[in-house]
Amino acid sequence: MNVNEIEKLLTRYYDGLTNEAEERELKRYFAEADVPPHLQAEKQFFSRADMDCASVPEGLESRLNACIDQWDTQEKRTLKVKKGIRLRRLQWAGSIAASLLLLFSIGTYLYAPQTPKDTCATPEEAYAQAQKALTTFSVALNKGIAEMETAQATATRMQENINEQLNRINHIKP
Repeated sequence: MNVNEIEKLLTRYYDGLTNEAEERELKRYFAEADVPPHLQAEKQFFSRADMDCASVPEGLESRLNACIDQWDTQEKRTLKVKKGIRLRRLQWAGSIAASLLLLFSIGTYLYAPQTPKDTCATPEEAYAQAQKALTTFSVALNKGIAEMETAQATATRMQENINEQLNRINHIKP
């Protein structure tokens, strides 16, 4: 293989796109003695990778997977506990904030200076406004009293009719 093909294959290797045959080709190439100077680092990498693969103990993968699973389970438990603690803290903080807001609102309402504001500029104008309001109230009250008198008269007539009908029924009975 020429150097250009090896460089393309290296690019694919570092991108994780090579298959086993292409990786063997790279290992075989870097095992040769004459490698261009700009590829010396890759030659050292592949020679070390070959040595490292030979010294991997049996069952390492299963032990690593077991450790990873254990760490994952432990992390999930820790996250659940932390999430519960955060939620409780957030609830407490929300409760305290709401209580303080309520107390502040009540305090502001109770202790705010309440000065009545005059709507009239002069006492004569105030007197005229009061007289107008009392006249309006009086008219409405008189109208209500008149309606009540009408209702009372109607109720009295109905009562008289009912009594008259009851008297007729009582006289008809043998």
